[in-house]
Amino acid sequence: MTTSIHAHKVLNLLREQPMSREQLEQTVLDQFGADATFRTCSREGFDLEALLAFFIEKQKVIENEGLWTLNIERVCSH
Repeated sequence: MTTSIHAHKVLNLLREQPMSREQLEQTVLDQFGADATFRTCSREGFDLEALLAFFIEKQKVIENEGLWTLNIERVCSH
């Protein structure tokens, strides 16, 4: 069974601590499983790869020296 996870749960992982893309991918797989799909406030049906691309495109994360950090100014607060 596929589970749909809100993107904020993934972003909250980066709120806790910056991590590399590979670390984030592994953490997401460990916590939500390989079959999880993801949704945002306005879209759904993301796989992990598409969700991470969305984060970069919308500047919700910033990559600095190989670590991804949350760009709090670009994350809605609900």
